[in-house]
Amino acid sequence: MNKLNGQLLSYYGFVLIKYKGILDMPGRLGETVYDWGNYSEPLVHQYEIFWKGRDIRMDVLFDQRRTSKTLSQTLTELEGLNEFLLESDYGNYIVKLKEAENILSSYFVTKLTVVLQEKIPVFNAVPKTAIGGTGIVIDGFDLWKDFGIKVSKISSWDYLPGLKGVNTTIFNTSKKISNHRDLKILEFECSMPFKSISQMNETIERLKKLLSQDGFRVLNLKSQYYNAFFTKGFAVSIFKNHVKFNLQFNLIQSFVDNDFIDFGFVN
Repeated sequence: MNKLNGQLLSYYGFVLIKYKGILDMPGRLGETVYDWGNYSEPLVHQYEIFWKGRDIRMDVLFDQRRTSKTLSQTLTELEGLNEFLLESDYGNYIVKLKEAENILSSYFVTKLTVVLQEKIPVFNAVPKTAIGGTGIVIDGFDLWKDFGIKVSKISSWDYLPGLKGVNTTIFNTSKKISNHRDLKILEFECSMPFKSISQMNETIERLKKLLSQDGFRVLNLKSQYYNAFFTKGFAVSIFKNHVKFNLQFNLIQSFVDNDFIDFGFVN
């Protein structure tokens, strides 16, 4: 059942085509590390973590024959609401009308995208007890056994992080010179099959809860343990019986550089 402010979509003359972004996890808001030059301090304490708002897009048809309102009146009514409840098959969200875009009219029917903004995302899923396993494990949760998530590719595994950019003037020429390196980024390309929308939504929400917690995530990859933290969020592409998304982590690890071992951030 899909509703806006307690009203069926037909009250507003809308026929839903599809949602975009309704399962996405937004990225971190503000600074996520403090750069000391030769060391980057991760900001991972609870009082340092804030999340961006996110946009939920509804592709709809507005059918003048379904309502006594014009499209302008419908949008004006929604715009006048400070915040309201979006009820969907994927869950319920407190949103505000941000804008309407891609408006294309033909006779009685208008195709458009209604953009709703969730100002403060809420990650309130209840975590289950970890089963664990020998695959890719995050804080004791095996991505496949605990979440049903398949990782098809791990990107940026063996690469050397680039040098940090530091503006230094030499002989009146501004150059970027540094002996320290940027963060090492690890990205998982993921897919997750599902049997029902409710089961899929519950699993995605549990994953968001896990990734949004304060402190570091402990990754177990190939029997190696790494501390990492999560800042980018992820976008979910929904298909008939599976979803796809990428998870990107900032790694903290030991790194050999210039014949000595520097523990902490890759630098």
